[in-house]
Amino acid sequence: MSDVSVDIIKNRSGEAPDLPSGANLSGVSTAATLQVTNLNPTHINASGVTTATTFSGSFKSTSTPTLGLGVTINSSGLNISGVATAGIVSATTLYGDGSNLTGVAMSIAPISYTPLVNAGDIELTGIGIGITFTQRIKAGSGNVTLRLVSAGGTVVENFGVGSSVTINQNQISITPTADLAADTVYHLSYPSGAFTNTGGDVSYVGTAYTFDTRSLVSGLFSWGEDEAGQIASVPYTGDNYSSPVQIPGTTWSKYISGNGKAMGGFKTDGTLWVWGDNQYGELGQNNRTQRSSPVQLPGTTWSSVNTGQRSQGVKTDGTFWTWGFNNYGALGQNQSHDSLPAVSSPVQVPGTNWSTNFASSQSYATLVIKTNGELWVWGNNTKGGLAQNNLTNYSSPVQIPGTTWAAVEVSWNAIVRATKTDGTLWSWGYNGKGALGLNDTADRSSPTQVPGTSWSTDIRKLGTTMAIRTDGTMWGWGQNHRGNLAQNNAVDYSSPVQVPGTNWQYLLTNLNASKTDGTLWGWGQNDAGQVGDNTSIWKSSPVQVPGTWDISNVIGKGGGQGAFKDI
Repeated sequence: MSDVSVDIIKNRSGEAPDLPSGANLSGVSTAATLQVTNLNPTHINASGVTTATTFSGSFKSTSTPTLGLGVTINSSGLNISGVATAGIVSATTLYGDGSNLTGVAMSIAPISYTPLVNAGDIELTGIGIGITFTQRIKAGSGNVTLRLVSAGGTVVENFGVGSSVTINQNQISITPTADLAADTVYHLSYPSGAFTNTGGDVSYVGTAYTFDTRSLVSGLFSWGEDEAGQIASVPYTGDNYSSPVQIPGTTWSKYISGNGKAMGGFKTDGTLWVWGDNQYGELGQNNRTQRSSPVQLPGTTWSSVNTGQRSQGVKTDGTFWTWGFNNYGALGQNQSHDSLPAVSSPVQVPGTNWSTNFASSQSYATLVIKTNGELWVWGNNTKGGLAQNNLTNYSSPVQIPGTTWAAVEVSWNAIVRATKTDGTLWSWGYNGKGALGLNDTADRSSPTQVPGTSWSTDIRKLGTTMAIRTDGTMWGWGQNHRGNLAQNNAVDYSSPVQVPGTNWQYLLTNLNASKTDGTLWGWGQNDAGQVGDNTSIWKSSPVQVPGTWDISNVIGKGGGQGAFKDI
């Protein structure tokens, strides 16, 4: 018998036959049942029988019999190794203990993704990018790739599976070295073969998908003294804050750094809110109740406001309004304090075309630039702060000569600094400790030019003057006993001295300034945490306030510390 191709091999009595030596069984691979008594592997070719639905019989030999390529049968049962694994797994019935089988019918599949596929509003930091699989895995080869927008987008970062990818049993994770950008679609790719089973013979087929990061909102933060609720902390405790704390809400657009202990802010809908001290009605609420949480000032057409014991504001129609204490006729109503002691609701100052560039001091001097470049003043003039070449107080606006005024600032004791459109800087008023920067200590009742040119419109007040030039340098002069001039000493200066650095951009008060890279720095008096560096130690040189900040939308820039940052 040379070939057998039948469903059942039996002898005539129905029993399994003995096949003669030299029989060829290569054609019985499709037999439904192969039943023989004795197969001698030395003389009988039994290759091809492994796909039989049922195989029963006895391979007897003094040597190790074989069944197909790479398949052996011994006393331990069926031993499958190497390429013999292929093709065996499809058998309906497989005899043997299978002790050396690896990867048979195995696949690697994700259980969960982080972030989820096509997820939105993903956080920018600490999101834990990764996959959880159905089984333990190990590193294969390739890179996990994070791109912008699509598979062909700009590569943000590559993560080598053998180095930058963390594997913990059935989980993998990657950590971007930089924060993700806000409101951005990212494409995440896990290539085929990047991960395998622990045996190394089954690979993950790979995947790719996108997710979208959340949009940023701007938070308003404040720090320093909170005696009258000027930090707007929740709940109000009256404690000082040496580190920035967030003022509730995420729709603030501007912060009002008022004089004294009354503060405020604009929201994106144009509404104006105020809080803090209100003993003179400076919150404009028609009462004198202190507020430690924001309350709205009536109206939605306010353009700019400065708060203090006497508050002022300009509306979008160019009208100017004031309220609060009226000492020295500071409300500009042509009435003295005796006849009009205080007003707790806004009253209009005569005139129109007032600009948003105005300043007032706790010593009750007000200076306002009109849209045509004219500078008008009223209130306290005991130190010559109204630049009228006299010491007479005025309860109605009077003009300072000139039509090219660009910015103005005034501090306690009517120390005034103002820039013109040609970049020149002028000062007048009280000159104690050399506060006017004129290399002497004599008061001035008329504008006098400070040496130098190219001064920007960013100037600050108090007994110390800080000013930035258009080249990014910052200069200071005046009182320095608290390190206010950032010179690493406590020496007063009557002429401008430079603060180290060339990329200064904005001044918050004489205690804080920001650079073009968004960093915020503080120095000077710090007993109430005014610097914002989580200490109460005075600083005579700039120290950085942690974080990236925006103070371009801080108006008034008086005694309160406040700034914006993304959250």
